[in-house]
Amino acid sequence: MKITRQNIVQTLDECIDELNEQLNKEQRLSKTPETPLLGNGGGLDSLGFVNLVALVEEKCQERFGRSLVLAESDAKQGTRNPFDTVGTLAEYIEHVLAGNPGAWH
Repeated sequence: MKITRQNIVQTLDECIDELNEQLNKEQRLSKTPETPLLGNGGGLDSLGFVNLVALVEEKCQERFGRSLVLAESDAKQGTRNPFDTVGTLAEYIEHVLAGNPGAWH
């Protein structure tokens, strides 16, 4: 599958669907770019976050044939946190898969 923002968002939506099956109704994530993942108003606790990261890494490997490690220490060194929202995560993944994670910050 070609690496495009649309394909990345579709992959994230599928991961959210899988994660939501494991969560209580009040913990479930919406599939919108503005949906917070962590921080103030974030919908995920630490276990939910770890599960989402694992799902995303696995699905990206399957779909795009590229290994992706989202929990690397350099992911949060810039001015923006890639895990703030679904939209920021999609944007960050796009840069990482393109081989240019530094350009995201």
